[in-house]
Amino acid sequence: MKKFACQYAIVRFLPYLETGEFANVGIVMLCPDAGFFDFKMLARGRRITAFFDKLDAGIYRRAATDFKQELTRIRNWLAHQTDRTMDVELARHLFGELTRQREAMLRFDNVRVVLADDPAQQLDELFGHYVERNFATKEYHEQLLEKSVRKVLVEANLSKQYQALTLGDAATYHAKLPFVHRDGERAVKAIKPLFLAHDDPAQIFEHGWMWFGKVLKLRNLNLLPEHMLFTVQGPTEEQGGRYEVFQEVTTQMAANDVQVVPNAQTQRIVEFARV
Repeated sequence: MKKFACQYAIVRFLPYLETGEFANVGIVMLCPDAGFFDFKMLARGRRITAFFDKLDAGIYRRAATDFKQELTRIRNWLAHQTDRTMDVELARHLFGELTRQREAMLRFDNVRVVLADDPAQQLDELFGHYVERNFATKEYHEQLLEKSVRKVLVEANLSKQYQALTLGDAATYHAKLPFVHRDGERAVKAIKPLFLAHDDPAQIFEHGWMWFGKVLKLRNLNLLPEHMLFTVQGPTEEQGGRYEVFQEVTTQMAANDVQVVPNAQTQRIVEFARV
């Protein structure tokens, strides 16, 4: 399959020139040999207001609306050119002019090049990576939390006493825990890092209760270690829907003899982990 050389640039929202802080909000891509020009922009402003907490949400919406109108005008014009075979040099010149550095709230990062079989699919993938951060799933976050706990155990000379272990069996029920200490064949302590800082409170609830359910099931089958610790990363704020759901889940865990410790409290993790 033929690969097309595509130019793309990340659209950044930079409302405060004084601080230089920005958020990635879109991708613009040109593949002249494929007759392709298109863009994707962040539809929801919630992430913007979460990051720039003192910013009027309407500022981003208005800027993004005007920006998308301009990009749509360019896309429609180039699509008309495609009907007669896109003028490659003209398209590249137009793209270069579009993405040149300028002082504005919405601006472009440096132009990059990627080879793509399907430019539209490549645009979706770039948008997912740079804007939606689809690599930052709860699994990704929990891998980072596991690395953090492993570092704590190494520095406390406890890492050799803990290993990943699947408790249970296929005939009944099983769950894999990343840090388990055994006395002979009996699992006596376990540590499970848990990411509970999702943007959506429903995701905090669902992920937290999923793992709480695993604990209860293992306990009912007499498979749960005597001592169980969740090291958690929760919402940074201490009010609102996300925090209330986080508190509900962790309070229920603690009420059922499961210890819950913020991931940053490394000394408490060490105290639990000591054999």
